[in-house]
Amino acid sequence: MKINKIYKNLRIMAKTLVLCIDRDNDLGRKTHTHGPVIGIENNIKAAENLALSDPTDSDVNAIFSAVKVAMDMHYEVATITGDKDAGIIADRMLCDQVDFLISEIKPDDVVLVTDGAEDEQIIPIIESRIKISSVKRVIVKQSKELEGAYFTLTNFLDELLKEPANSRLMVGLPGIILLLFAIGILTDQLLSALALMLGITGIYLIIKGFGVEERFFAMISEFLKSLSPERISFLTYLTSVMILFIGLWNGWHAYITVASEELFVNISAFIKASADLVLLAAAFALGGRMIDEYIEKNYLSIRRNLIILALVILIKEIVVSGANFISPEEDAEVINMAISVILYILLFVVVIEFTKQIFANEILADTKLRKKLLKQRVFNTTGKHLGNVSDIWIRGTKLAGLKIGRRKITEDKIVSIGDIIVVKV
Repeated sequence: MKINKIYKNLRIMAKTLVLCIDRDNDLGRKTHTHGPVIGIENNIKAAENLALSDPTDSDVNAIFSAVKVAMDMHYEVATITGDKDAGIIADRMLCDQVDFLISEIKPDDVVLVTDGAEDEQIIPIIESRIKISSVKRVIVKQSKELEGAYFTLTNFLDELLKEPANSRLMVGLPGIILLLFAIGILTDQLLSALALMLGITGIYLIIKGFGVEERFFAMISEFLKSLSPERISFLTYLTSVMILFIGLWNGWHAYITVASEELFVNISAFIKASADLVLLAAAFALGGRMIDEYIEKNYLSIRRNLIILALVILIKEIVVSGANFISPEEDAEVINMAISVILYILLFVVVIEFTKQIFANEILADTKLRKKLLKQRVFNTTGKHLGNVSDIWIRGTKLAGLKIGRRKITEDKIVSIGDIIVVKV
């Protein structure tokens, strides 16, 4: 009896506020009631309105639970609301409301009532302002073990599938296999479909095994993006495809015209008839790409494409020299062919060194930024770790964006760069 009496006296002396937190502002978005909502009657009305708007919202139970605690213990009650993004903006709004409640109600401590871990992320911020005497998490009655297993599995799958590499392996590849299997059944070509499945799976595993998966899919993604009709490269790609088709047709015509019993002689005829047009097709495709890169000030990409073009010319010269050597119609001299190949190798080296001098400032800026940013940790504005920087790209000499795996973050979404990188995503 004596202990109960002392407890009652302490409860009267101390002024406690029951604080319900709605960090993602479900109450405001669904009922247009914004925090702070003060008093038992106001909170009951807010909870009823929210229940009528969305009976499944867990914040309904949290507000009613806060009201019940306040009524049982004869405390004051208030509900504070944040922002739909539940990030920095939400936390600032919650802080302003807490400061207002402290100045108006002047509580000695608070009892927090939440509906989950997300709302509880603000606990350290509230603790810096006022003592927290208790935290109550409201969960609708059900099997806690089942609920825990469900959320653990859901979160695991969500996190797993956010990584593009995992998503391709667990969803993309099985999807392709099932599609090919269905086509094989419909066309009565199941054996061919199975062979194609094994081939695609084998190619994917080779790409993944050699660690070039991200680069490979990034190249495909960049190519598909460049197919916009608004880009110069779209027209040059169409032109290069037509030239390539004509070149391959010329090669095939030469192949069947020679009709030699020796396979290498036929291949030689094919190469000599098609090589120049194949080179021209590559030049058109790369030329259009370089024009787009120049417009976008991606000067390092221009350098890369120039080097690729020089490499294509070198390969063409080597292959044609070999074809001339094999061809019975040509009186090829090994010395002349060797000199020609050496000259083209020197040309290739000159292109590398010449472009290095032309784009010296861009190369220096790229090197410094890579040294500074690669492998740095990246967080969003809510404090969630998104991964580490895997690549960057520059426009001129300035940072244009960075990559986290295959995910691109443009410069306008980068909030700050320091010991960690904060981005708006």
